[in-house]
Amino acid sequence: AASGMPLAFFTFGLSVPIGAMMGGTTGLLVGTTVGAATGAVGGGAAGHIAYSKRGDLRAAAGGAIARVGSGAELVKGTAAKSATYVKEAALAARQRLVRAGTGGSDQE
Repeated sequence: AASGMPLAFFTFGLSVPIGAMMGGTTGLLVGTTVGAATGAVGGGAAGHIAYSKRGDLRAAAGGAIARVGSGAELVKGTAAKSATYVKEAALAARQRLVRAGTGGSDQE
């Protein structure tokens, strides 16, 4: 819009919206070009670094997978112990209720 201001007096104000349109279009094109170029260079650099360090990345991923696997085994073991404990507690409670309802005692 500012680029159209000097000519506004001579063009009866029509140069202001035309200047705004030209400035907006120029900004759109330049922004798209610069953004695409920056993304391509940044992506290429990241890809090159990842490719050159692929052995280290693979080893780190393998270590992480191994740690997750050992954590899963720990959780499975803990869950199995908890399930066994709950079953035993429920069985003991059931036996106490059955004895209490039939007039039995703890001594047999």
